[in-house]
Amino acid sequence: MKKQMDKEEDRAKRTSRLINVWIYLCQNPHGVTARQIADRFKVTVRTAYRDLEALERENKVPVGEDGAKRFIVAGHHLPPIKFSVAEAMAIFLASRLMLNYSRKYDPNIASTFLKLNSVVKPPLSDQIQKTMDWMVKQPVDNAYIRNMDTLVEAWVNRRTVKISYQALEDAKPTQRLIDPYFIEPAAEGHSAYVIAHCHRHNQIRTFKIERIVTAEATTDTYQVPDDFDANAYLASSWGIVAGGEAETIRLRFHPEVARLMQETVWHPSQVSKPQADGYVIVTFTVASSVELFAWIMGWGDMVEVLEPAKLRKRVLAAARSMVNIYSTG
Repeated sequence: MKKQMDKEEDRAKRTSRLINVWIYLCQNPHGVTARQIADRFKVTVRTAYRDLEALERENKVPVGEDGAKRFIVAGHHLPPIKFSVAEAMAIFLASRLMLNYSRKYDPNIASTFLKLNSVVKPPLSDQIQKTMDWMVKQPVDNAYIRNMDTLVEAWVNRRTVKISYQALEDAKPTQRLIDPYFIEPAAEGHSAYVIAHCHRHNQIRTFKIERIVTAEATTDTYQVPDDFDANAYLASSWGIVAGGEAETIRLRFHPEVARLMQETVWHPSQVSKPQADGYVIVTFTVASSVELFAWIMGWGDMVEVLEPAKLRKRVLAAARSMVNIYSTG
């Protein structure tokens, strides 16, 4: 009896893995290697090859080959996907985060909720419905929606985009040609950004989508460099704006917020060390930026910059300026 149950459990795990490999291949139209599949799903390379063969033989999935890479032949579509309660909850929370950071009605999020609500049961479906009811009352930014749709379509289809962009320091918009490499939301600024190769400057730049006045996809195509990885590109940045050399930032936080500093991961490079006096010293390895400076200033007298000296002096100058403002009131 136990052997039979074990066999059924193994079959269920294998079926689940095959579906996930199927999805993984569909998400990587340019192909992946058996080693990448093995690393992704924690199996051997031999098992990865067996899974690819099983997809073709048992599920009639057309798997193409290009050297060492395997891919789904163009034109093939995934079957309807079912979500577990935990998976549906993950989508719900992700959509809630997107909604809360933008505070605007987004038809794409509304559509996601509508589809999600059709496959889950109460009480989760009730909460999704309440979110939908609340969302339709939010303001609509048609220009933003239109520009975002254009950028997403261009990103997926690798089309160069002509944008009219008004940078923060510019009095009027300027025309740019950009090749979208990645689209990233930023909670700090309640905004979304497109990381792209800017033809005007011939380098990768970050553009705030809310500052794009118009966006129009062209017929020109491009390729994202193989060595470009958005996660690596943003690894040394505090927020969305990459640039500058990463350096050691050491901050000393007051006991009142020491626990918060230890239980919250503000950046992947974070190291928190509690002190005997109740303070906690938090170290980051990031590039100094406006976003980081604003975050530090937001903690007021609950934090002291220990290093680098340049950042410490900058905070001191800002503190003195604030004292002057409030002293003359």
